[in-house]
Amino acid sequence: MESLIAAAGRAVETRDGRALAALLDADARTEPLASHLRPRVAELGALCARALPEPFDELLASRLRALSAAASRQFVEAFAQQDACVSAFHRVLQEGGADWLLPALHVVDRAIRRLALQADAQLRARGEKADRLHDAVRILTRSFTITITDRAPLEVSKKWGALAVINELFRVYFRMNNLRLCANLIRAVDGTGFPPFEQFPMAQKVTYKYYVGRLSMLNANFTQAEEQLMYAFEHCPRESLKNKRLCLMYLVPTRLVLGKLASVRLLAKYALHHYAPLCAAVSKGDLRAFNEHKETHQSLYIQQGVYLIVERAKTIVYRNLFRQLHALIGSNKLSLVQMAAALSAVGVEMDVDELECILANLIYLNYVKGYISHQKRFLVVSAKDPFPALSAVALAP
Repeated sequence: MESLIAAAGRAVETRDGRALAALLDADARTEPLASHLRPRVAELGALCARALPEPFDELLASRLRALSAAASRQFVEAFAQQDACVSAFHRVLQEGGADWLLPALHVVDRAIRRLALQADAQLRARGEKADRLHDAVRILTRSFTITITDRAPLEVSKKWGALAVINELFRVYFRMNNLRLCANLIRAVDGTGFPPFEQFPMAQKVTYKYYVGRLSMLNANFTQAEEQLMYAFEHCPRESLKNKRLCLMYLVPTRLVLGKLASVRLLAKYALHHYAPLCAAVSKGDLRAFNEHKETHQSLYIQQGVYLIVERAKTIVYRNLFRQLHALIGSNKLSLVQMAAALSAVGVEMDVDELECILANLIYLNYVKGYISHQKRFLVVSAKDPFPALSAVALAP
């Protein structure tokens, strides 16, 4: 423990932010650090004060107390100590020329989020109010404000630390299901004073694109969502199978709505087998198989937050189904009564009025070129390209 404190003193003296970040990121669950911390927690303030100037001594002492409490599974106390650590960090960060501390800021911000989740779980288990994640929002928002409002020249600006803080806030907002607050973060990144996005570390860019892609998907901006999630997927390291799978979990249904189907091989590689029959049903226009699969996996899709996106893919199923009926009947003038009978023959019960509503919607969305004669109960489709390619259809939110 003494060697860790001494190393932190040297890191502060030499302004080595990466070294300080590595020390603050120590894991007290592993020996021998945990065994040294537990009996000497009361001494930490004095030990750190001898090796570090104010408020770095308070910063490190609070962090070590948080690690000790977490090692003993006292997560509520660990969160309180981490809160004191980040508060001390904010005081240092507000000084001029403190941009070297940004790597360490990422460490303490990540720790406050993780400890908030653990503390809330512990509080819920006790039957107490679990509100530490809300406190984490307050703390992280302070980090965001300090970084994003820095007026130092760009090369030494604390704004280079803003994207990592934004990603932590994304994680919290998604966890709290409070996505409306994400708009302010996106506006900050898109603002004129923000550093060039391309110059941030790849890991931060991938995380940002992943969350913005999910937001675009939920807002039915599927073209944007595909672009953002594809960026995140393609730039994840090959060995990061878990993160690549997370990207695909939302990229596959997004592309499905756009009429782009994932291969069975890709789905098998990332253990997303449940999407394979869904893609097959969309491709074949098999409405019955689509509905059965959706109902079977309803709880999974709701849990993943993609149920409404999967439901929206039904439009593509209808389009492909009616295209097959058109090819089977062999005429550009299709009787709605005949179409309903054909659907019934393949196990899809639908009366003529419902069929007419669905076709009207497909025509409105440009999936079908034609018109409906309501009085005569006919669908008349264009002689040329009656079912435009899905890539040519512009999806409206």
